[in-house]
Amino acid sequence: MEFALESLYRNTPECILVLFDVRIPGVGERLHRERATWTERGDIEALDQDHFVLIIRPGGARRLSQREYG
Repeated sequence: MEFALESLYRNTPECILVLFDVRIPGVGERLHRERATWTERGDIEALDQDHFVLIIRPGGARRLSQREYG
């Protein structure tokens, strides 16, 4: 039996793209809240003056502070 290893083990990490239209009231604030939530796992890219994409790279272990497990 043969397996296609590329389909099981990808070389490139997956990401989630979320499109934001900042012309809608409150969406700009939501974009920045979401970005803050994802910290170093997320980036914002401008598509044009009114549209931005939040790029999220999920996965990896989240760092835990001493207060969380203290």
